[in-house]
Amino acid sequence: MRIKRKLFSQFIAIFCITFFVLFTWYGVLLPELNKLDENYNLVVEYSAQTTHVDDVYGELKGPYYQTNILSEEVIKKDGDILTIKSSVVGKKIRTGEIMFQVENIYNVDSKTLLHVDKPGKRWGFLPGVEKKDYDFFHPAVFYDDPMIFKKTEMVHGIETYVFETVTKGADTSKAFPQFAPHVIHTDTTSWLWIEPITGQLVKFEKIWDNYLVEDGQRVNTIQIGGKNTTDFTELILVDFAKNKIETIQFQNYVLPIFILIAIFSFGIIWVLWTHLKKLQKESEKQEKMVLIGNTTASISHNLRNPLSVIKLSLDMLDKSELSSQKRKEYLDRAKNGVDRMSYHINTMLNFVRDYPLEIQKTGLKKIFQATFDEITVPKEIDLETTIPDIMLYVDEKQIQTVFSNIILNAIDATKKGKISIIAKETEDGIQIEFIDSGPGISKDKINNIFEPLYTTKQSGTGLGLSSAKRIIESHGGIIEVQNNPTKFTITLPKNNS
Repeated sequence: MRIKRKLFSQFIAIFCITFFVLFTWYGVLLPELNKLDENYNLVVEYSAQTTHVDDVYGELKGPYYQTNILSEEVIKKDGDILTIKSSVVGKKIRTGEIMFQVENIYNVDSKTLLHVDKPGKRWGFLPGVEKKDYDFFHPAVFYDDPMIFKKTEMVHGIETYVFETVTKGADTSKAFPQFAPHVIHTDTTSWLWIEPITGQLVKFEKIWDNYLVEDGQRVNTIQIGGKNTTDFTELILVDFAKNKIETIQFQNYVLPIFILIAIFSFGIIWVLWTHLKKLQKESEKQEKMVLIGNTTASISHNLRNPLSVIKLSLDMLDKSELSSQKRKEYLDRAKNGVDRMSYHINTMLNFVRDYPLEIQKTGLKKIFQATFDEITVPKEIDLETTIPDIMLYVDEKQIQTVFSNIILNAIDATKKGKISIIAKETEDGIQIEFIDSGPGISKDKINNIFEPLYTTKQSGTGLGLSSAKRIIESHGGIIEVQNNPTKFTITLPKNNS
């Protein structure tokens, strides 16, 4: 009887512990983990097109192509209240000239994502978005009109809820300080694509009509425009949402189930353990300590190796007796690293920014000469070229970027061997072939190499060939790849003027 009572009390204890742990997890720890962090930082790039006046009573000019950057960062934390600075800067793509800059400060409850100084207004979506209307003051919208649920839509493979906000006659004079003290109003429509599980924004579009108001009447149109998130930004936002979905599913389902299994498992072990001898208890305790020690040792080993490599590299450059030849080798390695970083950055910029084509008549030899001037071909690689003096109509800089990407990929793949470049005129247009003696591209990868973010290299960005394909197709041409040997073939129209 005594044993039964003890067993019953032990199982009651297990149940109470389970309830307490789950209540603590869902009621205390999970909200704390999901709240907006004080290190929150967001940068979103938009492509924009506007027509506007230079004088408040003037006529519209344009269109002007812009890049808009929305940036948000926490500048102050007071308990659960975060002060967030939101800035939107619009720049002309061609000149980099700042067209406008608007800054706003928001005080936000990090747990509820509600505005502190705008009661009932949401600043952001919490996980678990519903198909209903919301009362919002969203930093990308600027105004506090209701956010209306419209439909569901797939964006890059994930389901999103589309919300619409319509603003009529809002005062936007502060965005046009050059026209002060005139009053400028705006009519805007914004669409937000929200991933419902996470509440994350993955796509944004907005159109607006800004106009001069005098004596309550519309007098002149000041600016008409629209903007949308770039494809690259959407890919990043979707990828972030996918990762957060996995995190939420793990936190809400996998981990609690694991906790339940762990508590009941340990509870049963505890029940049985109370009936074992002291020696068995000490043995199990020792085994657990050994397991912890092995795990700690393994983690320490994995961390120590990269730290040792970093320290050794710094120590070698710090030695005064290091020969000039060795120092030059280390500096050359650093320079090569900078060059590779520059290449990756340029590749990413070429992918995310959609520059208008500047078509002009130029020589194919001239384009290749400019390309070769920016590329260092290792002495282990024999570069053979057959490039006749063909005239063509292209955007010289963008085609040079394509040639540079393909040649650098060939150098990386070949290491030691030969690269051939052959250009000729055909009935279909101007054909350029890039052939290398590298190991080739595996069959399971060759069909994907033009896809964004797909790469076969450990240090690759996966953007170079995707950018090359986009540039060639914007010229009305095609780019193809074949294997054994690896051959990239570009065909451009003879006359693209």
